Amino acid sequence: MVSRKKNKNIRNKKLWVKPYILCLIILAILGVLLFWKIPPPQIDEPRQVVRLPMPKISSPMLALIIDDGGYNLENFKKILALEKPITYAILPEAPYTRETILLVRQKRQQVLLHLPMEPKEGNHAPLERNMIRCGMSPQQIKSIIQNALKQVPEARGINNHMGSKATENLQVMKVLMEVLKKEKLFYIDSNTSLGSVGPLLAEKNGVPFARNEKFIDQEKNVNAIKRAIRQAVKKAQKEGKVVIIGHPYAETEQAFKEMISEIERQGVRLVFASEVVG
Repeated sequence: MVSRKKNKNIRNKKLWVKPYILCLIILAILGVLLFWKIPPPQIDEPRQVVRLPMPKISSPMLALIIDDGGYNLENFKKILALEKPITYAILPEAPYTRETILLVRQKRQQVLLHLPMEPKEGNHAPLERNMIRCGMSPQQIKSIIQNALKQVPEARGINNHMGSKATENLQVMKVLMEVLKKEKLFYIDSNTSLGSVGPLLAEKNGVPFARNEKFIDQEKNVNAIKRAIRQAVKKAQKEGKVVIIGHPYAETEQAFKEMISEIERQGVRLVFASEVVG
């Protein structure tokens, strides 16, 4: 009798366990379904925005070229003593060509070949030997340029000495650009003529170039030179870069020396000519 009751209790327990397990399974399923339906809690904290640093905008650039290197050695030394990035355009057959090149090299400054080119009539400046003239054959022009480059082998580029007539001549400038491209040199148009075809042909031939904005010392007066430099600084601030040309005059050296801190305060960076060509 006791055995029957015991078996009956076991059967009752088994019958009770099955619904219990079933309920647990149903609750688990409902819990999962409820979990998926409940939206994630809203976070009231402000969204964290990751801000990447903005690219730096390069400062305006001013490239000063000092022409006519190879003549007045003492004034060149004074300008070199300023120890600022300045580009020196050196004539190929001047009395002190080699000495000037060595001085510029010692100061780690930049050199251009200051290539003599034919001016228009009315320009009474003394003419250089082996000047490129209109009417010369392409071979004659190439020969003059190559010989000049041998005289100034450190040249990174070329700018014209005089040349108000030659730079307007398509045939002359076409040959010049062929040489520049072959030698991987850049071109600075001295802007001795508004009709120069140099920039046009340089761009057409893939030669890096820039154009002189102003001769700053046409008037040998310190205050006048300073005014010219200030105008160039404003131009650089507006357009990003500018080239100016001066000469180894005592007045130019004094004006530029006194202007250096002002130029830098204006946020304009002094650079070599190679940095403004494009």
